Amino acid sequence: MTKVSACIVNYRDCEHTEQAVRSLLEQTKKVELTVYVVDNASNDGSAERLREMFPQITVLALDKNEGFGVGHNAVLPLLDSEYHAVVNPDILLRQDVLSIMADYFDKNPDIGIGCPTTYNTDGTIQYLPRRQPSVHYLLSGRVPGMEQTRARYTMQDEDLNETKDVDFVTGCFMFMRTELFKKVGGFDTRYFMYIEDADLTRKIKQYARAVYFPGAAVTHAWSRKSKKSLKYFMIHVNSVLKYMRKWKKEEKKNKV
Repeated sequence: MTKVSACIVNYRDCEHTEQAVRSLLEQTKKVELTVYVVDNASNDGSAERLREMFPQITVLALDKNEGFGVGHNAVLPLLDSEYHAVVNPDILLRQDVLSIMADYFDKNPDIGIGCPTTYNTDGTIQYLPRRQPSVHYLLSGRVPGMEQTRARYTMQDEDLNETKDVDFVTGCFMFMRTELFKKVGGFDTRYFMYIEDADLTRKIKQYARAVYFPGAAVTHAWSRKSKKSLKYFMIHVNSVLKYMRKWKKEEKKNKV
């Protein structure tokens, strides 16, 4: 049976994490699943509560919160799976998504990373497959009159009823070959939060395809903090600028 691992990083969000873990365990039927929860120094008893509720999973409690990427990278040395899923605490599975994705990847060995269709809790679609991030695209989500730019960024000009190659697999639910996740060294930990998922996608795309796969679906209770909070928006902008500087240097290096 195919081995699949899944990791959730929790930070003071035990209720959502509990629901996400429960949905992973209940819905996954046709692969051998190992679930990890990494607690980013919540200091609210989350790690202990999750260990008690789910003795069949592995809970790692970190001493300090160094961000999304550091949390997910904590499981890298433990992984012996064929495929690995990065799962947000606010994700719910309504079907055996991990088995569906594993089967699709088995049949398409040129694919390294992908995401399923993602729905809001009210059943409407979230347009999460994206093109390369930029400050211009980021502003399009906040500035009136830039709806067309936003639609292009989120690939609404494409037929999303079909599998599509993408630049950016969203970090709320990423499914990838574990071998490639390890090969690229996991997430770049220079990003505390935001855009580390675009960066990981781009690293993996040096070796394999990245796709949006509508044959599977998850539900995402998306909070969109960077749209509601100036503080989180500025963190988001800073991450985009880091991303652009990093990959501009990479492109120059490759031309030499």
